[in-house]
Amino acid sequence: IALFDLDKTLTRRGTWSRFVRFASPNKLKFWAVLPLIGWQALIYKLGLASRASVKIASIHYLLKGRSRADLAARAKEFIELEISTGLRRHTLERIEAHRLAGDRLIIASAAVDLICDEVARALSFEGVISTKLAWDRQDRLRADLEGENSYGEEKFARKKAYFDHQRPEGVIYFYSDHHTDMPSLLWADQGIAVNPSPPLRHLAKAHNLTIQDWEQAS
Repeated sequence: IALFDLDKTLTRRGTWSRFVRFASPNKLKFWAVLPLIGWQALIYKLGLASRASVKIASIHYLLKGRSRADLAARAKEFIELEISTGLRRHTLERIEAHRLAGDRLIIASAAVDLICDEVARALSFEGVISTKLAWDRQDRLRADLEGENSYGEEKFARKKAYFDHQRPEGVIYFYSDHHTDMPSLLWADQGIAVNPSPPLRHLAKAHNLTIQDWEQAS
C-alpha cells in the first residue's frame, strides 16, 4: 500500500490558495479580501486559531454559496493544469513504480476532497483520505468543514480509520514533505520524506527515515 501526501509532496506548491484564486470569478475581489485571509493565517501561526479556520475564511469570503457542480468543474480544470505543470519532476515515475508493483495507491492529505478526489481520478488512485467540505441541502458550499481538518494527528487518525483500525497486510509506504506527518511516517513500514521541510529533514535523520529528492535530475 502506497500512501501519498498531496501538497508539496506530489506537487511543488500547496493547492488550496491557488485553487481558491483559480475558482474565484472575481479576481479583484480575491485580491481585496486576501489581507483578511492572510490575517486569519497569521492568527493561526500565532496559535490563536485552528488551521481549519484559514480554509473556512477563504470559503466565507470567496466560495460560499457556489454549487458543487460548478466547483467540481473548476477543480477538474485546475487539476488538469496542475498535473501538466505542477507536479514534482519524479512524481509520476514514483507512482508508476508502485502501480507496476501491484500496490494500492491512496492519497492521504489535508487538502480538500474536491481537489483530492480529482487528483485520484486523474492519476487512477484507489482511495482518498482528505478534508471534507460542507454543503447545504441545495448542494451549495457552506463556510464550514464536515468534521476536522485532515492534518497531522487528525490525518493519522483518519488513516487508521480508513483501514478499520487494523493494520493492513503487506508493506505500507507513506510519502510526505512535512513534520506534522511524523506519526504517519513512523507508522508506515517505509516512511519517506520527500523534499522535506527543515523540521522534517531533522526528524527524518534522527529516526533513520528515507529522504528523497523528487526534483533532482535523473
